[in-house]
Amino acid sequence: MNFSPKQFWKPVAVSLALAFLYAFVLTKLGRDWWSDENYSHGLLVPFVIGYIVWIEWEDLKNAPKNVSFWLGGGTILLALLMLLAGTLGAELFIQRISLVVMLGGIVIYFWGGQLLKFLVVPFLLLLFAIPIPQIIFNKIAFPLQMWASQLAIWGIRVFEVPSVRKGNVIEILPIGSVQSIALEVVEACSGIRSLMTLVTLALVLWYFTREKSRFDWVRALILMLSAIPIAIITNAGRVTSTGVLTYYYGKQSADSFSHKFSGWLVYLVALVLLMGLNFVIKKVSGRKSKVESQSFASQTPQTAHHRPIAIPLIISILVLSAFFINWFENRSEAEVSRAPLRELPSKLGNWEQRGSDTRFSEQTEAVLRTTDYIQRDYANQSGRTSNLYVGYFASQKTGVTYHSPQNCLPGAGWEMKQPELVEIITPNGNKFTANRYFVDNGRSKSVMIYWYQGRGRAVSSEYIDKVYTILDSILRQRSDGSMVRIWTPVGNSEAESLQDAVDLSAQIADALPHFVPE
Repeated sequence: MNFSPKQFWKPVAVSLALAFLYAFVLTKLGRDWWSDENYSHGLLVPFVIGYIVWIEWEDLKNAPKNVSFWLGGGTILLALLMLLAGTLGAELFIQRISLVVMLGGIVIYFWGGQLLKFLVVPFLLLLFAIPIPQIIFNKIAFPLQMWASQLAIWGIRVFEVPSVRKGNVIEILPIGSVQSIALEVVEACSGIRSLMTLVTLALVLWYFTREKSRFDWVRALILMLSAIPIAIITNAGRVTSTGVLTYYYGKQSADSFSHKFSGWLVYLVALVLLMGLNFVIKKVSGRKSKVESQSFASQTPQTAHHRPIAIPLIISILVLSAFFINWFENRSEAEVSRAPLRELPSKLGNWEQRGSDTRFSEQTEAVLRTTDYIQRDYANQSGRTSNLYVGYFASQKTGVTYHSPQNCLPGAGWEMKQPELVEIITPNGNKFTANRYFVDNGRSKSVMIYWYQGRGRAVSSEYIDKVYTILDSILRQRSDGSMVRIWTPVGNSEAESLQDAVDLSAQIADALPHFVPE
């Protein structure tokens, strides 16, 4: 790995240009790795990738090179468009994925597409370290919570501990107590945290025990898939032990140091199981376990010949794109006049406000980061009560954006059932579709309707709203908007509660333009 000064400045210059272009993305990603326990393994991923590239350096140098300026340039352009779209639409996931696409484009541009197959593991490790969108995360986490709670209630009853499961909540009556204790199987106990880490560890484990066989990738696939049941089983064991200790020693068992320590123990047990499975698979396959990579020493080293302008051109494009995207992100937005949401009418059709507006805690407000919001109850003439929430954002370009109910409710123990789109027809004759769910946490059931409204549109899909946000940010210099949610207890009739929720949705949709500008 000897570099001459001429060879050294090229990768350094390109790396600096990439760091300049993705400075905000990399900074935010690093913060998430540091603060989000689901992805704390990401802190080690760059070092693992660097080590893999270092030990594979000779093979990479000798790998066939087939430079593709057009394919590489097109991939780089795609990455830039993804970064711009993610920036304007406040979608961090797209921005981060664009980094992976950009790195792939750089490799293709300078060394050719064939080199990518020797970098599959580093690219996969980087992908696994990128936090997935919260909606997708919850679609994975909530089933894991339910499975973990089902296994845990079975394990608890094996120890003859009387218990009742309601959704992802397990109720236990400790010995000598007259009040039951509810143990909620939250994300931390569902296996989702260890799952993210285990999938990454499975890939690393396979890489360092890989064999010179074209079918050895099947073992990698088995190991990564096995992370799912291992994560569920180990975390169900943790919940089981917590439930048994709670029965004998009370609630302090769930809050004590032993419970926190068990979280680390889960990682250790899961890793041992993963290593054991890897050992068994290798034994069954009848192959020896040894680290051996494909060697290209017998091949004549090929050097990628670059046009003199190739590297300066790429560096110029990356730097200029950074200035362009930064200008788009920081240019002033069009001023729109609006009234504060607290002035929303207390009477909407047959609905009238009950009580005063409710404010969230400072901690919740810090998470929501809305420009303005309102949460209040309305009641109609039949006595039905519905809760209204409107969260307004004056700008979404800086990454501050809506928190979909699909993000927060599953993590709080609510099960979202029977998803459906409902048509809302307002008193003024406007029509739009909204999302409808029946939500249940084992103790109460409600109907929830929500949609996204602003800049003259009301849409059900947050992804479609993201597209409109990007277009409006470019063409109208606006990225403001709101998320509207109606929450109505079911009571004795699902049909009646749904009808009432739809009616209040229609009333509020017509009233909002004065507060959420069109």
